[in-house]
Amino acid sequence: MRLSLFLPIICVCSIRFTLAAPLALAQSDQPLPKEVLVKLYEDALGDRWKAELFEPLAAAHELLEKYFASSSKGQRDDIIGQLDAMQIDPNLLGRISRIRLFWPQLKPGVYYVNEKVGPFPVIYFVGVPEGYDRTRPVPLVIRLPDVHIFITNPRPTPEQVADAYTGWIRDELKAHPDAVILMPMLNTDELWGPSQPGMNLAIQPLQHVQGRINIDPRRIYLVGHSMPAAATWTLALHYPTYFAAINPLAGGAPATFQKLRLPNLCNTFTVVWHDANDTIIKPEYSRELVKLLKIYKYDVEYEETKDLGHAPPADLVERQYQKMRTRTRDLYPKQVVLASNRPEAMFNRADWVQEYQMLNAGPDEKLRIVRGSGNITIYRNAYTIDARLAGDNKIVVKTENVESMRLLLNDQMVDLKKPVTVTINGKVRFQGTVEPSVRTMLADQIFLGRGWRYFTAVADIDFSTPTTRPTTRPATRPR
Repeated sequence: MRLSLFLPIICVCSIRFTLAAPLALAQSDQPLPKEVLVKLYEDALGDRWKAELFEPLAAAHELLEKYFASSSKGQRDDIIGQLDAMQIDPNLLGRISRIRLFWPQLKPGVYYVNEKVGPFPVIYFVGVPEGYDRTRPVPLVIRLPDVHIFITNPRPTPEQVADAYTGWIRDELKAHPDAVILMPMLNTDELWGPSQPGMNLAIQPLQHVQGRINIDPRRIYLVGHSMPAAATWTLALHYPTYFAAINPLAGGAPATFQKLRLPNLCNTFTVVWHDANDTIIKPEYSRELVKLLKIYKYDVEYEETKDLGHAPPADLVERQYQKMRTRTRDLYPKQVVLASNRPEAMFNRADWVQEYQMLNAGPDEKLRIVRGSGNITIYRNAYTIDARLAGDNKIVVKTENVESMRLLLNDQMVDLKKPVTVTINGKVRFQGTVEPSVRTMLADQIFLGRGWRYFTAVADIDFSTPTTRPTTRPATRPR
């Protein structure tokens, strides 16, 4: 089966550059001063902060840095043993895990990153606004740049690309001086998905930038126009945990495997624009998605104009941007909805819900995409999970076509000192105390990304048995 996401306008080879950095975005060579760390701990722990916690937390924090820097299982196991021996509540460690001991105190300006993190190339430009202070988390706006600079003949030089990105980001910082702006480098072979390598070109910079800048995980926004609008839909549908709001302008997600993932936007505010007379990308693409989101009763705003064509004017773009920025995401929402027919574990995760196995997946199907590495594998069938925190340590879940799943928990969601009851499709499937675990918390952060969320306990549900015993296994179970 061939999958076309209205991308025929891009017909050039991949462009890869080694660019001179406008500014170097590197970790500090000195750890955060004590007074800075105290301020960050106070904010992270809230009413659980006590001055006497500083010394043990600071010592544990050094071990956390070593844990995330290590790729050796043996070293990580040893560090977990040392953290366990300190007898610090794993939930406190989870709250400070987002803080980097080597965040630099950055000057305002445009920075360029070209690194390899594990197997992934991480290439992006990022703008730091005036007044940035590493003691205060700041919003992050990911703007997927237009493709026109990449499809000229002759192709642009590295200097021209650097100048273009730098100019775009400077203009953005001038217009919106209250947020960090990130623009990932476009690879015209991969775009930003729907291939997994393509999506990684946007998601890996998102993961990486938090190691250099104090980003507020509640205020992450994604915006794109035209082809980048299609990528905006694709990224949010596959990685719904990260975004407070998205703003696709004149784009769409026409493939069936994309549309069935729309329930994943349960906690993502969606701001959409399209023009009725757009001859480049049909407005029906946006209309259909908005209609479905409204059927789900999700928070979506749609603006359709007439006679503007494919390119929105500046005042409309600003109006859409301001709507998008009104949303702050609940890191541990009361309701999570998840739907998928893809086999990859990452694409079967939303917030505190992880699907592991379908009852009846059906045969594999291969979708050949027009641009991007390899094919997309999907199952013939799909599943859905609708999970709600119902209060009194009760979780109510409705599922379709699910055999096994995991619910990830922490002290902000339930009282971990009391038994947790999980009711699925009207039957109690789990009842018992879930034990907080440093190993569980750290394993899930390796999977989900350091610091975006913390979960210290899990409830595993397997429908092949009537009930499931409490467990503290790591949250990286293979499919």
